Amino acid sequence: MLEMMKRENVLYPVENDNFTYVVVEEAEAKGAFDKPLKDHPHIKVFIDTASPLPIGVNYEKQLIRRTSKGIKYILSSIKDHGPNITKVVVTSSIASCMNEKQSHDPNFVVDESKWNPDKHSVGKNNPTSAYFYAKASAEHEAWDFMKKKTHFTLATILPGYTFGPQCFDEDVSDLLETSVEIVTKIFELNKNDPIPKESGLFVDVRDVAAAHIRAFELNEAQNKRLMLVSEPFSAQEIVDILHEMYPAVQLPLGHPGDKPNYKFNNIETKKILNTDFRSLRSSIKDDYDQYLRTHGIIS
Repeated sequence: MLEMMKRENVLYPVENDNFTYVVVEEAEAKGAFDKPLKDHPHIKVFIDTASPLPIGVNYEKQLIRRTSKGIKYILSSIKDHGPNITKVVVTSSIASCMNEKQSHDPNFVVDESKWNPDKHSVGKNNPTSAYFYAKASAEHEAWDFMKKKTHFTLATILPGYTFGPQCFDEDVSDLLETSVEIVTKIFELNKNDPIPKESGLFVDVRDVAAAHIRAFELNEAQNKRLMLVSEPFSAQEIVDILHEMYPAVQLPLGHPGDKPNYKFNNIETKKILNTDFRSLRSSIKDDYDQYLRTHGIIS
């Protein structure tokens, strides 16, 4: 029954008889995608999107090594068993372009040409540093693989903190991805609570989704790193937006007007994708409206 429920959850939004899926039990295992690719030789595009931030695990074993080996195994499977695949898109992260220290440095300018400078040892005992290093290590592994003779191109997607509404109201859950959880915790603050210190570079989830499609549709995007950032954000700024747009909201005031000053340059990405990205203000509005609906506050 549980497996049937999971299947229905995957299928219900699609409404297309041509849509099928297979379950890969251990995506990072060697040869994990061999059989699915052999069984579906008509596949032309492969998009690798999963990369969680686990807490309370062996970061060396469960994140760093698995992430780096996983992408190598995936590309090897595509090379050997995906004869018609011509485009591969891999979700990396802006963390691949800088380390944790640089991410908080207001004088550091991050762009598509930058790489996380950390050594392997840095990420062994800290979840955030492990995630930053793992993303860079895996992306390096992917680009190193592309030095071999392959029949496909590669594009890597480098999003910042990813906010915005879930695709369907039914998808809203208490079990949230790290970026989404940051915003939800802000929504749930009480009037006298301290405002969290979170800040960084933001992009809306819908722009991330669209970029994955453009990354294989556009010839200009092939063999490129695409950095997805709209603007800097802070928890204080999100609270300010909510107070302005929803005057009755019972949230702390904090220090209105305090904004982060992180620097970035993704002009090249915007030029390649021929797009701009949603503002923090519009993303937070859509996200909060969904939060109010799914919690029975508005209909």
